[in-house]
Amino acid sequence: MLPGAHRVRAKLAGGRVGEYWYAWRGGPRILAVQARSDAELARKVAEATPAALEAFKAFVTPAAPHDFLSGLITRYLDSAEYKRLAPRTKRDIRTHLDFVRGQLGEMEVKALGADGARGVLISWRDQFKDTPRTADHRLDCLSKVTRWAYDRGEIARNPLDRFSRLYKANRADIIWTMSDLATLFRGQPAPFRTAVLLAALTGLRLGDLVRLSWRDVGKDAIVLTTAKTGRTVTIPIRPSLRRLLAAIGRKDVGAVLTNSHGLPWTPGGLQTAMQRAKQGKPSIKNLRHHDLRGTGATWLVRAGLALSDVALVMGWKPDRVANIARRYVTSEEVAKGMLARLEKNKRGRSV
Repeated sequence: MLPGAHRVRAKLAGGRVGEYWYAWRGGPRILAVQARSDAELARKVAEATPAALEAFKAFVTPAAPHDFLSGLITRYLDSAEYKRLAPRTKRDIRTHLDFVRGQLGEMEVKALGADGARGVLISWRDQFKDTPRTADHRLDCLSKVTRWAYDRGEIARNPLDRFSRLYKANRADIIWTMSDLATLFRGQPAPFRTAVLLAALTGLRLGDLVRLSWRDVGKDAIVLTTAKTGRTVTIPIRPSLRRLLAAIGRKDVGAVLTNSHGLPWTPGGLQTAMQRAKQGKPSIKNLRHHDLRGTGATWLVRAGLALSDVALVMGWKPDRVANIARRYVTSEEVAKGMLARLEKNKRGRSV
């Protein structure tokens, strides 16, 4: 008898007898034999035992660590794709994947490519629907792992390709108005005000904003490879942005933005400064640093850039920029931008 296997003998109709083996109690069946007598049953069981032994080994032999989701996550975290991400992004992904590993780490990798895997993973995510944004972030981080595995042929399909999200809020249409910024700036030191203005004038994400260096600032444009997507963005230096850069004072090297101690801002430091500046100012309590992205898009449209160009700078779809323009930019302002571009074309200059 195989160790740990569950054996069942039964009397059947017509005086027949049967014997059934299971890999473990309640587990998969590995042998099923019926006979007219005990002697015949013993002979048939003996004949079927080698095949049952092979089936038993297949079910109870533990898979190697790399065959489990836990091992797959480890390989992803050691990949070049993960290592080239920004430090803050890597920390966030690792935090969420550590949670996934604790919950789903014993899932076999081959199961990820099986029918129904998508439903299983999304149902797991839905257990945490009370915190929808966090639940989505966990599944999004896992989707990076499954996409990486699919691209390398480790799984037959990516079960999390374009999954639906629980968290539906879209803050792209939320912006800081000039009145909001005036309220925020009240009583705040110049380095903080400068950092916020640069965020609004460029539309850069927080992580890209604090690592912006003078090497990225050219004569007529800021050219920067973003940390989140690896995409190169080109931000035109219009007069208002040029004046701010001049006020900061150009250096040959180093970060464009520095705090009150003369050191480069960190994402956490600027976020903390934002929270402090908002204290006691209820009219702006629901606005976030990230909302300066939408503010930047609005100011670019008002400066006369075509919506398609603004979308290119922001890395957004054109309809997202159009939605902001409809809400915050008047038709007259859009028309002025169009006329300015037409006039430049007439004079033989590019827009």
